[in-house]
Amino acid sequence: LPGDKEVSNWMSGSGGDQRQVPADRSRATTTSGGTKEDEYLKVLFIDRGQLDLRHAGEKCVEVRRKITDDPNDAFQHFQLGTYLYVLGDLDGAAGEINSAINLNPHSASCRAQLGKVLELTGNHMEALRQFRRAVEIAPNSSDIHFLFGESLSHGGNMNEAINEFRRSIAVKPACESLAALSESLLVAGDLSGATQAAREAVSLDSTSARAQVALSNALLRSGDKQSSMLTARQAALLSPNLPASHLALGRCLFGSGKLDAAVEEFKQAVALDPLDAAARNDLGYALYGRGDIVPSINEFRLALRLNPRFTEARNNLEVAIHRLYKDRQ
Repeated sequence: LPGDKEVSNWMSGSGGDQRQVPADRSRATTTSGGTKEDEYLKVLFIDRGQLDLRHAGEKCVEVRRKITDDPNDAFQHFQLGTYLYVLGDLDGAAGEINSAINLNPHSASCRAQLGKVLELTGNHMEALRQFRRAVEIAPNSSDIHFLFGESLSHGGNMNEAINEFRRSIAVKPACESLAALSESLLVAGDLSGATQAAREAVSLDSTSARAQVALSNALLRSGDKQSSMLTARQAALLSPNLPASHLALGRCLFGSGKLDAAVEEFKQAVALDPLDAAARNDLGYALYGRGDIVPSINEFRLALRLNPRFTEARNNLEVAIHRLYKDRQ
């Protein structure tokens, strides 16, 4: 076990493999002609936290009826897989999306959605393979490059992620791609680039909570706690159901020494997305900071279970266990 070192956090620049801010899904657009793939893209950007579980369950029942009527409808299998993903049934989701791919092997959206699901199951290599295939199918899709970048950033492949976000922006400058680029640049240690990308994202859409979150995180890293706090509060007002808004606000509160308030914000983020490893790690860090060592250990363990390659959570877990051992001597 390590010696008397502190757990690492979001302001230190460590933890390059942590999950990035969850997306504020509002970027999917249709192109001229209203092709079927455009319909797939609309569904592709439905994500956890965007639908309440009751609505998602009702959609599952509705779509299952359609599949019963026509079991060879790839789009309905894709829809069902997406709603199962929202409900947290990852095995069921993967099965339905695989059925969609068998029926429509040239859908980039199906490949990308399967990549998202596989990533959450811990099968990162196969997830990346599916994303790479999606990019091969749709090399000029801003959305597919964006989602591939998201997956790469979740796995800690920051240089590749940055390149994919830049490719996405080159095809179509979008607020969310710029925000994602800012997040990855911040983890990679490029504070200037991260701040610039976040400001560009906000200038494109000042109502985007994700853009505000990206700017808040960059400002916090630069030491401007007051501006960071104001920006984080704006994000929370814009999108109170976006876990990233609560993460950003929690980090600001923690940086200001308001540990109890920070813990509550992180708990809210975890409640909105229990599968977010970064939220679990942040909650564990705040609990550790106020002396709740055993609960912090539980959160770090959950973060590692969700993302076994999350080195920051692993380091934090080791430090917390060491602290518990010392306290009990």
